Amino acid sequence: MKLFSFLGDRYHDKRSFFDVLSEALKKHFGSFQVEEGQNLEEILRENPDSIVIARWGLSESGTFWLDEGALQLLTRWLKGGGRLFVWHSGLARYPQSYAELVGGRFIFHPERTSVRYFTEDGFSFKIFDEHYFVELRGNVEVFLWSESIFGRSTAGWKKHLESGKILALTPAHDEEALKNEKFKQLLEKSLNWLLS
Repeated sequence: MKLFSFLGDRYHDKRSFFDVLSEALKKHFGSFQVEEGQNLEEILRENPDSIVIARWGLSESGTFWLDEGALQLLTRWLKGGGRLFVWHSGLARYPQSYAELVGGRFIFHPERTSVRYFTEDGFSFKIFDEHYFVELRGNVEVFLWSESIFGRSTAGWKKHLESGKILALTPAHDEEALKNEKFKQLLEKSLNWLLS
């Protein structure tokens, strides 16, 4: 199994996300390879099993690092059976067409606080986190919600795009939250759905 990852930005530590992602993959899939992505067009030529985006949409110059041409290629790859995991800041500061593709977008977060994440089947956990408030776009299956003193929001969804799958998760912001055992259980279960 081969995955390409676009992780980390000025507010999010690449290594923390990489370590937790690798641990979750190892538990469920044994043999896998995660490579750091640079150029999306070149990566898509290799037809990877999955792409993980946990980086906000603005480059250092303040422009979108995923332009419309790259988004069209990503959409074609997804429709042909690609698997895309959009994680935390991977929902922030992207063009509208990206939000439409992945099924939602980050709107804002208040100051970090205790956030409870929960599913319909009673699974829940609390972490000190950026409580992401999101806006959904299109037909998605919500499976995770969040609540704090600031209100309630959607925190995770699944989306099918022809033969492809998209997974979106809003937690978690820093190393301590990412290493929460219940968050790691959620990540493992979510990746199992995406990659099966």
